[in-house]
Amino acid sequence: MSDNFHDVTENSQGYRFFNTREPFSRHHSSHHWHRLNFDVLPKVANFSRRFIARVRENLANFGSAPAEEEELSIERARDGQDDRREHIDLSEIFSGENHNTQLQEASGILGGVFNLNFDKSLEGHHHFQSDHLDLDSSSQSTQDVIYLRDMSTTTSISEPILHQSAKINLTPPGKNPISSHQKKMSDKSDEISMFRSEPMKLYQMILVKEAAFECVAELGKHGNVQFIDLNAKLSLYSRSFVKQMRRCEEMERKLRFLEKQVITCKPGLDPKSIDFGDLSAPTQAEMIQLEHKLDQLEKEFLDLNNNDYALRRNLNSSREFLHVMKLVDEFFQVHKEEEAKARFERSATTDDIEMFSKSFGFGGLPSSNELPMTPLLGADDNAWFVAGVLPLDKKESFERVLWRACRRTAFVRTSDSHFLVNDPVTLEPLPKCVFIVFFKGESLRLIVEKVCDGFNATQYPCPKSSKDRKMKMSETEGRMNDLTVVIDTTQTHRYTILKDLSYELPIWLKNIQIQKSVFGVMNMFTVDTNGFLAGECWIPAAAEENVRQALHDGFKASGTEVEPILNELWTNAPPPTLHKTNKFTRVFQSIVDSYGVGQYREVNPAPYTIITFPFLFAIMFGDAAHGAILLLAGLFFIKNERKIEAKKIRDEIFNTFYGGRYIMMLMGLFSIYTGFLYNDAFAKSFNVFGSGWSNSYNETQLDWWIARAYRKKREFALELVPEKSFDYEKTYPFGVDPIWNIADNRLSFLNSMKMKASVVIGITQMTFGVFLSVLNHIHFKSYIDVITNFIPQVIFLSCIFIYLCIQIIVKWIFFNVNAGDILGYAYPGSHCAPSLLIGLINMFMFKKRNEGYYDQDGKVYRNCHLGYWYPNQRLVETVLISIAVACIPIMLLGKPLWVRFVTSKRHKLQETKSLKSIKRNGTTVSAPTSPVVETGPPRFTQEDAELLLADELDIGDDIHHSLTDIFVHQAIHTIEFVLGCVSHTASYLRLWALSLAHAQLSEVMWHMVLMQGIHSMDTIENKDVAFYLQPIVASISFLIFAILSLSILIMMEGLSAFLHALRLHWVEFQSKFYLGTGHPFHAFYLKESLENAQLITEETDRLADISRGQH
Repeated sequence: MSDNFHDVTENSQGYRFFNTREPFSRHHSSHHWHRLNFDVLPKVANFSRRFIARVRENLANFGSAPAEEEELSIERARDGQDDRREHIDLSEIFSGENHNTQLQEASGILGGVFNLNFDKSLEGHHHFQSDHLDLDSSSQSTQDVIYLRDMSTTTSISEPILHQSAKINLTPPGKNPISSHQKKMSDKSDEISMFRSEPMKLYQMILVKEAAFECVAELGKHGNVQFIDLNAKLSLYSRSFVKQMRRCEEMERKLRFLEKQVITCKPGLDPKSIDFGDLSAPTQAEMIQLEHKLDQLEKEFLDLNNNDYALRRNLNSSREFLHVMKLVDEFFQVHKEEEAKARFERSATTDDIEMFSKSFGFGGLPSSNELPMTPLLGADDNAWFVAGVLPLDKKESFERVLWRACRRTAFVRTSDSHFLVNDPVTLEPLPKCVFIVFFKGESLRLIVEKVCDGFNATQYPCPKSSKDRKMKMSETEGRMNDLTVVIDTTQTHRYTILKDLSYELPIWLKNIQIQKSVFGVMNMFTVDTNGFLAGECWIPAAAEENVRQALHDGFKASGTEVEPILNELWTNAPPPTLHKTNKFTRVFQSIVDSYGVGQYREVNPAPYTIITFPFLFAIMFGDAAHGAILLLAGLFFIKNERKIEAKKIRDEIFNTFYGGRYIMMLMGLFSIYTGFLYNDAFAKSFNVFGSGWSNSYNETQLDWWIARAYRKKREFALELVPEKSFDYEKTYPFGVDPIWNIADNRLSFLNSMKMKASVVIGITQMTFGVFLSVLNHIHFKSYIDVITNFIPQVIFLSCIFIYLCIQIIVKWIFFNVNAGDILGYAYPGSHCAPSLLIGLINMFMFKKRNEGYYDQDGKVYRNCHLGYWYPNQRLVETVLISIAVACIPIMLLGKPLWVRFVTSKRHKLQETKSLKSIKRNGTTVSAPTSPVVETGPPRFTQEDAELLLADELDIGDDIHHSLTDIFVHQAIHTIEFVLGCVSHTASYLRLWALSLAHAQLSEVMWHMVLMQGIHSMDTIENKDVAFYLQPIVASISFLIFAILSLSILIMMEGLSAFLHALRLHWVEFQSKFYLGTGHPFHAFYLKESLENAQLITEETDRLADISRGQH
């Protein structure tokens, strides 16, 4: 539907709107067509009793002088035929005693979104009045806001509309309604979304039921829409399209069944991947055919599986029976049947038992003296043995249980060897063995059968004569050959079908997933009785045209006559947050989102994290050689992106490293940079530009020291005095002078440098975070936060911490070993360089100190490093501390007091408006409960404008809470900031600590592992042996050095530095400006649904491969 209703006289639903007083004219200057969006409900088709109740709860009295009453009517073309029209007078809809019933009857006519033609008169005011409802609006700039008043009540209500359900946007031609919330929360649509989230708009989408599937499917191709579930209170089984969802789930179940058949068949077939290029939705006719085909295939494979199971079971039974026959025949060939029967007919004696024990192999069974023996056979000739098979692992347990259950009156013989049968379901080979049990009597037979059943042993009847047994074995072998041929033929046919299915399954799975996803979204819509679906969705402002085009394409594909309607809605709900990323920025955005998704249009820390995160990591890592290895690893992953992604590796640890390939590359680059700054690579320095230090001792002095060291048998350290040994004109141009790598006091020097650098870098990043917060305050028009939060915070930081950074930098620049005048005081030398830490403590304690470095007698003060080191330092520090302390109550009380002032002012404006409204209507109030009858619509006065202005002021959610809650909330933030400045500054010292730890570990690895191994052969007197062993020992030492360096210094230390950098960004940096309490934008994207389905398929295939590998 077009937004400009000058060019539209009839919308796509067949509604024609006109003014009954004067025919519509395209060039009539006194008439304006307006687009009326009812945001109070997802669709106006539910414009019934609930709407009237909500309107009565949210009434207003904004208006003007009595306007000339309008007659409005609406026509609808029935069934799309212009010659058959219905005429409805809108004034009749809202009139009559039973107006609720009439409203329900009119719901089918109003449809959901409709246009009204208003006469424009009386200073730009529009007015429509009936017996029960009054719609009154005042034109203000480019947007009109309609306020509803219940005319059936007798009490004047002056409370302004503050609830979403009673506010309606009335937009002039060619204008789009923009809510006050969106005015505050939006910037230029072309702003780069990396710095702020994409501008979002809430839309109402109305679709005809016949075109809903095609439209939603078309939207799913692009992934630009996040739908809101309007049926959240309904169960999944109470929604409109639950039948379609169940059909899709049933088809998916059948498809997974077929997929399992493909994966588990032998020889194995790999399922093909889903084609994500084409996301076209299947037609309903195609899905019906697919459903029918899946039904047939499922039945066919169920029959095949059942037949295959039966055939394999028969084959297994035949194989088991054959082995039983062979063992029984072998047994009776050794022990003749007649002799065995005669032996059993005699009374059992001890000698007989021993003979049977030796004959049957019962070694290790209980002694015959433990239980009394009974004869095995009597006069009758009943069955006296059974034979069968049982699992091999149950063989010994079966013998023991049977022996004890029969009280030693039954004898068991099992085969020494075993044979394999395949499980008819899993085809897993199962080892089994044959057993024979000899017993006497019916009671023992029952006991033997129960024991066999308990051990899952299968019994087979055996012929008594050898001739019958051989005949049975011959028949069984023939039956087994026939079964094998049938099974092989069935498997060939089955494999042929499954091979064709392996190509069709991905296409079917894609169609089912698309169908299921689309119907899942359609279940979020509300459906009226006229076949219209109404839903709400969030759409990025930049994607609005794409969404409208997708809806139009879906409308064309559906072949219906009713076009989709997309209307922008007013809302107070916070929009979702969307940051567009690419493969480079995705990892940095993930780091930020792991802490918390940013609020809508909040400043995004990710662009700054791209630089600051690897830089802080590199400060802690600080080794050029290790950084080079890290860089090479990152470049390897980047270069082989396509190959790695094609392999679809699902290992979680590997994917973690692969996903961070770009941040790994940047961390390596920055580590190389900081390594050159520290002049550190594998704990060694490089003298590239030439050291500024030189040896000030002559050869005679050096020989004397060497001789003394030899006599004393200990080393001596020679001190290089800067006045004699350092050339200030040859200062090392970049990084640390390499002389410090061999100096004994290098740790003192490097620790001092790194500690101060950590403090400066940390305070700089925190200050930058505070300055980013002002961008949020200005963007959200929260100017009170600029005054009461940002400015005091910056002043507080400047008075203490930035002042400390200035002191550090000044000390680096001006103070050295040479005496002279520095900052107005005579400086005696490096032993009087100011102590910044103790000076900061004395600053807070207001401790009195000495001025300068010399007393009145010209002597250097004893603790000259603790005195004031520039003029008026005491006054400056006192003022700074006083200003910093004064900022605390401003941060604590400023905003709560302002909120209280604005709240009281708004209440006074409301009370003044109510009193003036009563006076304007000429009504006398005798009691607070007396009804007031209005004689006409009130004017929109200056007080109304002030009240609206006060309502539009952004004072946050605190207005809805008590003043105590506001004070507590602000107190928490103030205390957190003040204490956080101290604790966070100390927290940045981890940059120095981890850098020190990494450097020391690297030095230990170099000297104690690599160098120790290389020089280990120097003490061997036999030079020939040392010559041959030296390369071997050096290679082993280097191998150990490389392994320890990769595992400890790069992986473990790198992970530690990564986690600490993560902490510094999440807590120390982002806490200054980033709330992270938003919710992400989850677009409906068919590709994501298909990827999830593909993951399920690949996981099923992986588990099947593991199962095949185990067996």
